[in-house]
Amino acid sequence: MRREATTPVTPPGTRREGFTLLEVLVSSVILAILLILLIGMADGASRLWRDGERRREASREAREGLRIISEDLHSAVLTTNAETLMIERVPGDRERGERLFFLVSHPSERRQTGVRGDLCATGYFIAPEPGGDGLENLYRFHASGEEVSEALEQGTLRELYARASPTNTATTELLARNIVRLDVRELPGGKPEPGTIMVALSGINGETARLISRDPGATERNERLIRRDLQRFSGIVRLPPRRDIPNGP
Repeated sequence: MRREATTPVTPPGTRREGFTLLEVLVSSVILAILLILLIGMADGASRLWRDGERRREASREAREGLRIISEDLHSAVLTTNAETLMIERVPGDRERGERLFFLVSHPSERRQTGVRGDLCATGYFIAPEPGGDGLENLYRFHASGEEVSEALEQGTLRELYARASPTNTATTELLARNIVRLDVRELPGGKPEPGTIMVALSGINGETARLISRDPGATERNERLIRRDLQRFSGIVRLPPRRDIPNGP
C-alpha cells in the first residue's frame, strides 16, 4: 500500500514562528540609527574631554609661570637705578611681548647653598626652544653671588642680563612650555616709590604648538589656531619700596 503525503494544516488562531522580511528591515534600520546616535555622542564627549584637557594643560603652564614671577617680584630689590627693574621690548620681536629683568633678594630658605650674599638677578623672557622646531617657551634667567653685586656697583647690570639665553643653561632654565607671549606693564604709583606691576602670560596647548611648528610658514592657518586655543592669564603685584643700596660707580 502507498501512503499519500499530506500538508500539515496550521490550526486557526495559531501564530507562526519567525519574523517577516519587513520586520527584519525595520529593526535593522532602527538599530543602525541608534548606533549612529551612540557613536556621535561618544565622539562628542571625547572631543569635549580633549578640548578640556588641552585647556587645562595650557592653564597649568601659564599659572605656574605667573606664580613664580609674582614670588620674585614680591622679593624685588629696587633702587633709583633703572636697571634694577628693566622692562624692555626686543626690537623686531613684537609678537613675544616684553622681557623683564630685576634684582631680587630671596628668603633664606630659597637661597642657593655656597653663594655669598643674598642679592640675585632674575629675568623672564619668551624664546624659541633650542633645536629649531619653532616651539615657544617661557624662560627664567638667574644669577647670584658676587657677580651681581659687582655688576650693580659697576653699572653693568644690562651686560649681566644679556647673558640670558635658552642655550646658556648655566644661567637660564625652562620655566613653562608653549607660552607665546609675555606682557609686562608698570602701573602708576606714588613717587618716588614704585607702584604695581601687571604681568600677563599667553599660552597654547602642546598639540596646537606642534601643529604650528610643523609648518611655520602657514601663517594664516597658524594664526587661526592661535586665536582658537590661546589662553591669557594675568596678575597684579605690588612692588616693594626702594632700598638704599649702591646704584653704580
